[in-house]
Amino acid sequence: MASVPAAAPKQSWLSKVMTTDFCPWANRFVYWLKEPVGWFALATLVSVLIGMYFSPIGWSLAASLTAIIVAGMAWPWIAVNATRCALRPEVPTVHEGTSCRMVLAVKNRLPLPVMGLAIEGYLDCHASEDNTPTVGLMRVPPLCTAEYGVDVTPQLRGHYPVTQPKVACSFPFGIWTARRDLAESTPITVWPKVYPIQGQLPIVGKCFAAQAEGDRGGRTGDFLGARVFRRGDSAKQVNWVASERSQSLIVNERGEAQTPQIAVLVDTRCLAGRNALARQLRVAASLLHSFHHSQINAQVWLGRQELTYGLHAAGRRKMLDALADIPVDGNQDHCELNGIPRIEIRGTADGVIHLHFHQAATGRVQRERCHEIAIPAGADLEHAILTVWKEVLHVKVAA
Repeated sequence: MASVPAAAPKQSWLSKVMTTDFCPWANRFVYWLKEPVGWFALATLVSVLIGMYFSPIGWSLAASLTAIIVAGMAWPWIAVNATRCALRPEVPTVHEGTSCRMVLAVKNRLPLPVMGLAIEGYLDCHASEDNTPTVGLMRVPPLCTAEYGVDVTPQLRGHYPVTQPKVACSFPFGIWTARRDLAESTPITVWPKVYPIQGQLPIVGKCFAAQAEGDRGGRTGDFLGARVFRRGDSAKQVNWVASERSQSLIVNERGEAQTPQIAVLVDTRCLAGRNALARQLRVAASLLHSFHHSQINAQVWLGRQELTYGLHAAGRRKMLDALADIPVDGNQDHCELNGIPRIEIRGTADGVIHLHFHQAATGRVQRERCHEIAIPAGADLEHAILTVWKEVLHVKVAA
């Protein structure tokens, strides 16, 4: 008997009270308390009141807190404004989940070492108040220009930086963070992750004619010869006389267009969140990369945007750049095509990725045939799409 997953525990009333904003209109009046320096200023004010009305020890506390506030705000401001930082990647493009090296050049114009510098906002996908530093430095020598290499691993496709990066410092006490726009930043493009796909794709002929029949194996052209049966071949192609003579299945080989074409529709709507859309585009990138590697022309629609690219290295870069151009939150445009061989890559609100393989109607088959593969939300993409192609000759029946 299949086990039934346990129901998720209900959120307690205390958790709801702690996480609910009951007075959003008052946030602007207490925003200054988000920085620790605000609490130090409030403690200084209380110490002054204690010194005025209760005990002289309040003046000592107020003086100590004031010294901490001044030192904790003055040094970060000096460190940020007395240095000039430039950040650049060693390579202009990288795939998701692949480590790359960033080079941070810092010019320190002070006769003292600068510590605690950090670069925020370079690999962020959207504006956030809680930025995770892309690069952090412990110490910069005085009166010099130093370069530091840092390994980073982008996790989501796109063009970075999305917003202007900032250099930040909160040394030595961390009670206040000084920020300033980065002097120079070189962008980097993060492509969707591409997974390998096994199986046999359509065989491309020796010539590079676009549509003419030639020496690429197929089912509809002129007779070229005979070969051993492959899984996926039609029984109508079996040469029974030759099979009887050789005691193994032999099929007739016919010609086909040199470079077959297939339409690929990619749904770019964000129905289940940006992570689900990112998984969906990784599947699309893997399929298109497989087509491109096998010299197969694909007519691609990313939503309503039609994408054309060549079967060379520049065409591959153009294809991956177009996938990286799609906003992280997707768009609402989508395209519908009927009556032609096509592959549709669509997602659902629960994060499931559906691959629809449509074969166009023929003379004997009056309606188009469709085969579907569903990839669950929590499935391993590398394993799920490894065997998408079967050992057949035609893309339109490749699933």
